[in-house]
Amino acid sequence: MHLNVREIKKEDFSTCADILVAAYNGAPWNNSWTEEEALLRIEATMSGFNSRGYLIEKNNKIVSMCLGRIDYYYGNWSQFCIDEFNVLPTLQGTGIGGKLLQYVTNVMKDEQINKIFLMTGGKQAVQFYTKQGFVTSHEGIALEYDLQNH
Repeated sequence: MHLNVREIKKEDFSTCADILVAAYNGAPWNNSWTEEEALLRIEATMSGFNSRGYLIEKNNKIVSMCLGRIDYYYGNWSQFCIDEFNVLPTLQGTGIGGKLLQYVTNVMKDEQINKIFLMTGGKQAVQFYTKQGFVTSHEGIALEYDLQNH
């Protein structure tokens, strides 16, 4: 199996949108993403000066992506916030996600980023990230405000 890991390019966005749809429309998420919504999510995530995106190609076909942004704080402290991390469902459990996360980790270390941060739901995702060395953060609480019902 030949794997190539590289930075994402604008011309990759459409294929990455297909991966996002495939990943979220099946178990365990069972969402109803459209390709247009997924493409908008990717374009928005990758639109900032602090955006970063990486992908894995298997036999020259994109099969996994990681998109996020660098958040900068005082005292030269920074973190990479993962907004999207997807592997084609047919390749989940094959180690591709772990390889991509290791690549991203090495890039962030080279850039002297202090932490990688993400929010996720679902037992399967938590198990994956825990296996990769992530721990539950107790530094904050996720809050939301429902604008449609207030």
